[in-house]
Amino acid sequence: MPTSAYAGPGRGHGTAVVSAVDRSGTAYARLYLDPDLNHSSGYFTTADMSLAQAQRTKIDTVLTHCRVERGHRLLDVGSGWGAAAITAARDLGADVVGITLDPDQDEYARERLARLPGAARVDFRVQNWESFAEPVDRIICVNAFENFTAKREFFPHCRTLLQPGGVMVVLAVTADRPMFRVLAKDAMIRSAADAGFDVQVSASLAPHYVRTLEHFVVNLTANRDEAVRLRPASDVDRHLRYYSQCADYLRTGVNDMFEFTLVAC
Repeated sequence: MPTSAYAGPGRGHGTAVVSAVDRSGTAYARLYLDPDLNHSSGYFTTADMSLAQAQRTKIDTVLTHCRVERGHRLLDVGSGWGAAAITAARDLGADVVGITLDPDQDEYARERLARLPGAARVDFRVQNWESFAEPVDRIICVNAFENFTAKREFFPHCRTLLQPGGVMVVLAVTADRPMFRVLAKDAMIRSAADAGFDVQVSASLAPHYVRTLEHFVVNLTANRDEAVRLRPASDVDRHLRYYSQCADYLRTGVNDMFEFTLVAC
């Protein structure tokens, strides 16, 4: 049974690196994610918005709130299959480093980048955030923070990477009940403020993640026959239950989700 709506049923972004590339994860993800493979919440701004449109809206919104501009060096922590990193480089002219712990995601992102025309600059890496020690101008972390083991070390570490005025945007699920591995919203605010950030927090974004998870369930259900050719049927059914339960947690207020905009003091 899932503990919150913060992560998928597969690998989390902790500290261990998967040792070998297994492309079945990407093939499986294609069955229920949007075409750009965002395993995170979309932002649904209209009633009839598609999952793909909502995911692009989320990326554009996060990059706007992070004040990413041409020439900025942007770190994407938990970059997944590369959608946000590539958008920042291709559309905004940023110089991006995207880090993930999943070699499958990293390989797919590199291949996708290589197919693009022009000179979008993204350095995709299999690397944990704890070992990243290079100065950057901006940082984004989209529904990856929830999976970190050393959550309370994340904000102090990121503050060392940014000059005063540098901006970081974190989209994260929260939970006030200590039984969950995610942090409470107030605990995240305190941690970031103590690390030297001025913190602004959005209104609740839980309804957006509910709609995203509902799309995941509908898509995976529709593609179940193909999914069981890639994974055992018991795994597919477990994943369906997982996403459904995560949506229920968000609907009932057990979990919530916010966008945290942090400016280095």
